Amino acid sequence: MSKSRLRLKQRLLFFLERQLIKGAQYQLLFVAVLIGLLTIIGGLLVLALSATESVNSSGEALWWAFLRLTDPGYLGDDTGVWQRLISTVLTIAGSVIFVGALVAIMTQWLNSKMRQLEQGLTPVAAENHIVILGWNNRTIPVIGEILSSSNRLKRFLKRFGSRKLQLVVMADDVTSERVQELKDDDSIGQRYKDITMRSGDPLDVEHLERVDASNASAIIIPSHTIEPGLSVSADVETFKILLSLNDQAAKNTEQPLPYVVAEIQDKRKKAIATQAYSGPLELIAGDTIISRLVAQNIRQEGLSEVYKELLTLNLNNNIFIRELPDIEDKKMAAIQASLPKATVLGIVRKEDNNFIPHLNLSGEFTFSKNDRLVLMAREYEHTEREALTADGRYNPIKEDHHQIIADPLVRSTSKKVLILGWNHHIPTLINEFNTYEKEHYKVDTVSIISSKARKDILKQHNGDFTQVQCQHLELDYTNENELRSINPAKYDNIVLASSDRMNDDEEADARTIAGFLLLDHILADHKQRPQILLELFDPDNESLIDRYNSEVIISPLLLSRLMAQIALRQELHAIFNELFTVGGAEIIFRDPQEYQLSSGTYRFEELEKRAIARHETALGIYKDKHESNGDGELLMNPPRDAELMIGQDVKLVILTSY
Repeated sequence: MSKSRLRLKQRLLFFLERQLIKGAQYQLLFVAVLIGLLTIIGGLLVLALSATESVNSSGEALWWAFLRLTDPGYLGDDTGVWQRLISTVLTIAGSVIFVGALVAIMTQWLNSKMRQLEQGLTPVAAENHIVILGWNNRTIPVIGEILSSSNRLKRFLKRFGSRKLQLVVMADDVTSERVQELKDDDSIGQRYKDITMRSGDPLDVEHLERVDASNASAIIIPSHTIEPGLSVSADVETFKILLSLNDQAAKNTEQPLPYVVAEIQDKRKKAIATQAYSGPLELIAGDTIISRLVAQNIRQEGLSEVYKELLTLNLNNNIFIRELPDIEDKKMAAIQASLPKATVLGIVRKEDNNFIPHLNLSGEFTFSKNDRLVLMAREYEHTEREALTADGRYNPIKEDHHQIIADPLVRSTSKKVLILGWNHHIPTLINEFNTYEKEHYKVDTVSIISSKARKDILKQHNGDFTQVQCQHLELDYTNENELRSINPAKYDNIVLASSDRMNDDEEADARTIAGFLLLDHILADHKQRPQILLELFDPDNESLIDRYNSEVIISPLLLSRLMAQIALRQELHAIFNELFTVGGAEIIFRDPQEYQLSSGTYRFEELEKRAIARHETALGIYKDKHESNGDGELLMNPPRDAELMIGQDVKLVILTSY
């Protein structure tokens, strides 16, 4: 009998539990039933034990009991011992159950709703907004770059008929810590209020509806590095997101597919990504971009400063795309003369739905009707044509043909490169070296990862290296004895790469910086130091080594800036791809002697003339920080009448074509 009663009690408690956890409405219903029972019991008791003139029927008794339960102000109106006793019990029960439970339930419901809102589960209703899918070390720099590019952003919004930026970010979880990260970023600050956060998984089609992806003007998909041991790669996740976007947009046939900028790690998978999404798509091959920047900087020391300026909005000079009226049949020299505050890099044309850049054009090049100018300037307003002569015509820069200069000086075609550390950029970097047909590289990689594993990875990228001789050493470069054993002073260039196998970016960069400090200590006694380049993941760590004579590439930051700029202006991808790729047009440093310039003062217009005679484009000058005691300086797109000091420590920044 006792077991049966216990079983019945457990069933009753379980039933109540299942009802109460269903939500506030069931909890309120339970309180209402409890109040009703107390009203009935109290009314019947007062009717049976205390006969008064005010309570002489069951209806009046129930009303009397309900009033005592809900309002303690009636307690002083009662007479008689039993009536006062019952009234006191009902009043206390009402204060505890009716008021207390009601407040508790409503408070719990309100807190639950607030937590739900903070988690970003409510779908947004927006049009022509920018969506960022994913939260990783690229996300905040992308947001900061978009918010910082005020003028370019205004032009972007104008194309879509919008007046205010609506930026929506999807993260796996929306927390106060992530909101604080937005506040603490210098490029965002108080503008974090303009950012709408939504939690969800971009791989889930239903979650994409929370950010209203199908109605976005641009969608950015930043990639991330998957931790070792996980079976799903970053690129596979990107492909799945593209498929999900394609599937969601297919349900809304009246709306065209949104423009997407997606980062992939392996450029060999570009065809797969293109198949996954049928709308306008720009794919940023992260490994390829970083490896090209590192390779170019090894070939031309200091070139990272040039790309840093071009890739950072609101930092001196940027690249702009401009559609100028009445450009048809105009000569390149005349157009350049009409833009005294900008340098014409070339044009970009749309051919078969693709943007094709044509850079470093001759002065006799004739523009077509739909050509879009590629300009380098400090502000967009500087790309307006001016400089009319008295007769209302432009005065072009005339080529001084008798000063055409001979071929450039022969450069070193062989380099010894030491790579300390290993990450997913290194195989692409070595493969990039192999694309320079007239140059040879001897590359030694140092890592605690087995040499066999590194060789296998290289074979997957390109097993046949004709221009590169590779050697893989199994050493710990943070150990002084082991690092000294390879004699780092014998190399021309040393690259320190942060490992992507660490738990976080800070830990990876800490190891890289420790290796750099040890390397600097070992090379302190050598007069001829190799060029040292660090690849870091966290932008905050760059300031830690500012006082050292070395160069730094923050790979996530550069990729974020690139994605943000391409999202706001699609044509920029083709232009940057042209500049970063071997062959075609690229930026290099030239010695003044190659332009037959001795030490002295020259107007920038003179450099332009000499560049035109060489079928090249003068961009500015760079003071080598190694030859000028660490005081490096980059001056791009100076005024044409600017007086420039040319000495042994100065290089000319030139856009050329091979």
